[in-house]
Amino acid sequence: MSTSTNSGTTFWKVLGIIAVVLIALAVIGPLLEGLFWIALIGLALYGGYMLFRSKSKDDHPTPL
Repeated sequence: MSTSTNSGTTFWKVLGIIAVVLIALAVIGPLLEGLFWIALIGLALYGGYMLFRSKSKDDHPTPL
């Protein structure tokens, strides 16, 4: 009974999983970094719009 083929197969499976994870991180990392800056700019624009909208309203509420 030889265990060398079983351990060899396990080694290649582990190596394959590590390679897939590294490739996924190499693709997803820059994508998330780009989305972070887009979201940050969008949040700043939304905050500016809300600030402008609150300043343009009258300070006195209309009576019911």
